[in-house]
Amino acid sequence: MDQPYQDRRRMSEDLRSSRSVSPDEAFPHWAAPIAASVRNFKGGTLIVNSAPFRDALVEAERIWVEENIDYKTEEERPPGQRDNLTREERIIELESELEKLRLGERETGRGWGAGNLHVPHPMEINTARPEDVAELLSEIYKTEWQPAFEYFIYKKKVREREAAEELLKLLQECYDFCEKLSEEHLRDLTETLFVPTSNQHLLKKIHVPNKADITSQHITSDLNRLRTSANTHIFPVVEQLFFLTEKHHLKAYIKADNLHPFIRLCVKCAWISSVQDRPLSITFKLKPGSNFYPDVMISRNAPAPEVDYLVWPIVFKYDNGPLLLKGIVHCSQLK
Repeated sequence: MDQPYQDRRRMSEDLRSSRSVSPDEAFPHWAAPIAASVRNFKGGTLIVNSAPFRDALVEAERIWVEENIDYKTEEERPPGQRDNLTREERIIELESELEKLRLGERETGRGWGAGNLHVPHPMEINTARPEDVAELLSEIYKTEWQPAFEYFIYKKKVREREAAEELLKLLQECYDFCEKLSEEHLRDLTETLFVPTSNQHLLKKIHVPNKADITSQHITSDLNRLRTSANTHIFPVVEQLFFLTEKHHLKAYIKADNLHPFIRLCVKCAWISSVQDRPLSITFKLKPGSNFYPDVMISRNAPAPEVDYLVWPIVFKYDNGPLLLKGIVHCSQLK
C-alpha cells in the first residue's frame, strides 16, 4: 500500500472523528457558556449587546479563573505543591523544620538550664528571685521563642542566624530599658524617703543631705524588696512605658501576633531582674569561633569545638557567680 494512500486514509479518519464530537466538546470547558449563548441567540440586536451573551462572558471568566489561578499563598500550599519557591526559600523552610526537630529533642531528651529547670505553674512575680528569672528565661525559649523565630523566617524572609540574633537583640533591648528605668525609680524612691516634702519653697530653706550620704546598701536592699513585693502593680506600668518609649523602634513588631507575646515576657523578665539586690550577669554575645564549653552551653545543632553564634543567653547569678542557665549556641560545622 503506497504512502499517499495511507496519508489520505488517515486524514479521512481524522475528519470522521472530528464530526463525531458534540458541539460542546469542541470548545474548552470555560468557553461552554459562550457557545451555548451563541446557539440560543434569537437575533433582534447585536449578539455582543445581548444580556445572555454578557452573562455568558462573566460565567466563562469565572470558570477560567477557578481552573487556572490558585489564590493560596506559598505557606498555605502543601510542601509538594510549592513549585514557585526559590532555592533560598526552600533552604529557609528546611532550616525551620530542623529547628522544630531540635526543640523536640531538647525538651524530651536533654535537660535545659543549670539544673533542668521547669516551671509547672506561673511564677510568683512578687517573690521572684534570681533563680526565678532563669526559669522564666528558660520558659520563654521553650514556649514563645519558636513562634517569634518563625515570624522572622517566614514573614521577614531572613536566614536562621539572622532570626536568632534579632530575637536575642530584642531581649537585650528589654534589659537595657528596664535597667535604666529601675535606676531612675530607685533614685526617686530614695529621695522621697529622706525628703518627705516636694514643696520647693520649703526645700530652699532647709538643708538636704547629700545623696551619697543617705544611700547605703542596706537602704537599697530594703527598697528592692519593697519593689519586688509590689511587682504585680508595677509591671503593667513598666510594660506600657516600654511599648510607648520604644514604639518607633518596635513599630514593625508590636502588632505581630507571633512576636508580641515574646516581647512582653522579655520585658517582664528584664524588670524582675533589674530589681534584684545584685544584678545578674548575662552574656548576650559570643565572638564567632569561641570555644564550646558544654558546662555552660547547649548546642542546638551537632556539637563542635567552636561556636558560630549565640542563640539564647548564658546567665550567672552575679559576676563570677554560680551558673543559673546554660546558653543555647549554634556550633560551627566548618572544618
